[in-house]
Amino acid sequence: MNQIGRARPPGAPNRHPQRKKLPHERPLWLRPEGEIFFVTVCCEPRGKNQLCYSNIARAIFDSVEFRNQNAIWYAHLACLMPDHLHALISFPYERSMKQIMSDWKRFLATRLKIEWQRDFFDHRLRKEESCREKADYIRANPVRAGLIAPSEEWPYFWLADSQKENANREYGVLCPGSPGGRALPLLLALAFLFAACRPDMENQPKAKPLSESDFFSNQANARPLPPHTVERGGARENAAFYTGLTNGTYITQIPVQLTPELLARGQERFNAICAECHDRTGSGNGMVIQRGFPQPPSFHLDRLRNAPIGHFFDVITKGYGVMYPYATRVEPEDRWAIAAYIRALQLSHDIKASELTPDEQRKLGNKQ
Repeated sequence: MNQIGRARPPGAPNRHPQRKKLPHERPLWLRPEGEIFFVTVCCEPRGKNQLCYSNIARAIFDSVEFRNQNAIWYAHLACLMPDHLHALISFPYERSMKQIMSDWKRFLATRLKIEWQRDFFDHRLRKEESCREKADYIRANPVRAGLIAPSEEWPYFWLADSQKENANREYGVLCPGSPGGRALPLLLALAFLFAACRPDMENQPKAKPLSESDFFSNQANARPLPPHTVERGGARENAAFYTGLTNGTYITQIPVQLTPELLARGQERFNAICAECHDRTGSGNGMVIQRGFPQPPSFHLDRLRNAPIGHFFDVITKGYGVMYPYATRVEPEDRWAIAAYIRALQLSHDIKASELTPDEQRKLGNKQ
């Protein structure tokens, strides 16, 4: 038997089970700033008055107003009880509710020496739930606890002030001097009405791509593309430009205009992407190869010197051997620029000095 006279199963530990951490994650489809959460924060230990003192209450309400004005949250109302508090709060999208509440509790604990329970309770008001009913429930808490008579006003009740920055317009006609005002039920009904008026586009039925479906025969919402589907801008009618092939044969002429700018672009892309394996001369002795990677063939072999230029474009596109494809990494225009530069490297490798112009011979002599 335990201390309160209840039988315990044989072998059961003689201690109370520890409470698990409460989840505070918000559904991903919500706009938190448009939702209202009913939040309860309890003191430790319960039954001890830590909150219902005028100086403590004023400091707590000041911190609530400060967070409203600085868009840390938007609190609609708050009610202090001796050992816990209730509030209706909307939270921003950028930060988690748990982090905001933890920071606030830590601030109050440090400044006011309030001892809080480790966690807090939250409940998101659904569409069928009335914000007014929750507000009435909160306001009636002191009456239910026997702290005041139904006709009395609870001095530790706070309502958002419409005169302060970032306050809600629904509370603009509250009676001055009253903690809640007689207009509270009407105003809270208006607040709920405006909060519930959300565009249908945000709440329309939808199917996530990888979710299960009870409509399609394969029970998957992700649908395969219809045959012969072409994405916008992806017709690629010039087969030679996009494949380097014509009727299954490599083309021998570059399908773009050969200009000094194209060769300069090809050199820049070759040095950035290809030279790590092929080196900058195309001999196949790049830095990666010097570290043990398999060596590619030299571009200056007769087999590759005589290869059509479409071959180089096709290898860049599809890869070859241990070389992976670059179709998704290098645009077709740049692939042709690299192929043109490879051909320029091949031509310059065995050229005779007599075939150069006088200016080129003079530049070559200066470098030597």
